[in-house]
Amino acid sequence: MDQTARNHVLRTRVAALFSAQVAAMAAAAEFQDLEAGRASRERYDAFLENVARAHLRSPQLVAFLYSIAPPPAAESVLHNLLEELGLEDEGDVAHPELLRELIVGAGLGHRLPEIEWLAKDDLRRAIVDPILYGTLRDVGLAPLTEIVAFEFMLSRLSSRIAVALERHRGLAASTLRWFTHHSEVDVAHAEQGLDGLAAYVRYYEIPDDEALTIVEMTLRENVFLRRYFRESVAAPTGSRR
Repeated sequence: MDQTARNHVLRTRVAALFSAQVAAMAAAAEFQDLEAGRASRERYDAFLENVARAHLRSPQLVAFLYSIAPPPAAESVLHNLLEELGLEDEGDVAHPELLRELIVGAGLGHRLPEIEWLAKDDLRRAIVDPILYGTLRDVGLAPLTEIVAFEFMLSRLSSRIAVALERHRGLAASTLRWFTHHSEVDVAHAEQGLDGLAAYVRYYEIPDDEALTIVEMTLRENVFLRRYFRESVAAPTGSRR
């Protein structure tokens, strides 16, 4: 099998794993309660805080990925980083600022220092805790997988989340810009990310079975539910986050 065919097979298998996790999140009681308006005010607020906590440090993670990106994927990762920082196009706003707007617009501004601290501590623990892999090559594949997985999920669910938060939590469209932005741009980002992931595996010569094992470990017990519904979804044994 030539490299193009191998890339297609790997990409298809990873996309199938992402799709299964997106479907599981959409079918989960926590998500359905949020979308249908059955969640309490406290549960909506916890969801918003968890989203901000999960993504406030994304520019630093993308910067790490850019530092180890293989040449075929480096340009797209750089564009992603510049967009995260609000530097890609004139008038762009850095994504962490959109998350802060979300929290403040939801009336949770008093919670922002705690959310910021938790996001920083998550990053700190990811660096200081023992790693699961033996090489930087394998270490890099795990955050790459998670970032692409979230782009994949947000391209499919963020518009639904925005509608639910506007309808059932009473948030203004200006407050929900982080979600609406991702519903618009992450379709392309997810496709580029899948290509970049395949390029990473090929460039660093990771056997496909080993790469898929790392992908599956990164997605264990549904990474989306684990990040966004922390209070009701138990973290897997040995999880660092």
